[in-house]
Amino acid sequence: MTTVGDIVGQPCAWLQSPGDHDGIVVSSRIRLARNVAGYAFHRKLSRQRQQELVDELIAAIARATDWKDPLVAQVPRLSDAERQALVERQLISRDLAGGKSPAGVYVSRDEIHSLMLNEEDHVRLQVIQSGFSLHHNLARAVALDRALERELEWSYHPTLGYLTACHTNVGTGMRASIMLHLPALAETGELKQVLRALTKLHMTVRGQHGEGSEANGHYYQVSNMRSLGVDEATVVESITECAQKIVSAEQLARQALLDKGRVRLEDRVHRAWGVLTNARSIDTAELNEQMSWLRLGVALHVLDIPKWAVLDKILLQCQPAHLQLLHSHAEDPTERDPLRANLVRTWLSMN
Repeated sequence: MTTVGDIVGQPCAWLQSPGDHDGIVVSSRIRLARNVAGYAFHRKLSRQRQQELVDELIAAIARATDWKDPLVAQVPRLSDAERQALVERQLISRDLAGGKSPAGVYVSRDEIHSLMLNEEDHVRLQVIQSGFSLHHNLARAVALDRALERELEWSYHPTLGYLTACHTNVGTGMRASIMLHLPALAETGELKQVLRALTKLHMTVRGQHGEGSEANGHYYQVSNMRSLGVDEATVVESITECAQKIVSAEQLARQALLDKGRVRLEDRVHRAWGVLTNARSIDTAELNEQMSWLRLGVALHVLDIPKWAVLDKILLQCQPAHLQLLHSHAEDPTERDPLRANLVRTWLSMN
């Protein structure tokens, strides 16, 4: 059986740069919210019933899938660092990681499929991959959903559709999202206008780790706001079209930086390179900011030294929980920032 420790040292399915459009499109995700008939919603369940539900779900998923060596865990039995590492890898939400109720996680070995058990809904089924892959992910999610339906009965209303704990998810229970890297739009000041336009299209924008998270490193998740009265294929098509327009806007903003502000752009990129290759201590926030500019510089051929795979490795394995699980002395917070800086210097120098 796979453990959290087994996966933290490997690449993950959604971060395989440069992806589409020179790293602008990072990943695509489909998430389905489902609840089991015969059980009250999560907040109305007793602790005993919550544990019974988690146990039943784990057994049902095992019967419904043929995954080799999946990660299967009762969340309360995981350490704080293990929970946070799963958040950093986009496999569970911050709410599930911080919860105290009985809960579970079930992840395929390749990390493309993951299921959160007893979060806000009984099941949050997720399919996530790099680049523009919403249509492919939807097909995978539907296939897994149907396999689970042969083992479990979902709470469903003939008129409303799938019943969920939050009314915004009633209907298809689906959230489709695309993560985008938008440093040029942020730098030119056009990002706010783009984000305002999205709300008129019933889209919402969140940070890298979903609801309530900040857009660290200029990463933004664009997802649908409506789930009721619209079918899954239409939502996926709308999100894809919307993301393509944002990509075009980011490309224009990048070209504007090259044409009208090249010296400033080169300065920001080379300063980032200088900090990352010379710093003796660096925290997560500064790492994400400097890496954003470094990735932009590589995409625009302002800096040709680092390889994308190295940038991905730094972005993931230098996050706090990954450091703690991969390096025993990083459990001490005072050791973490110097270790992060040393690893970044080492990995960048290997190019």
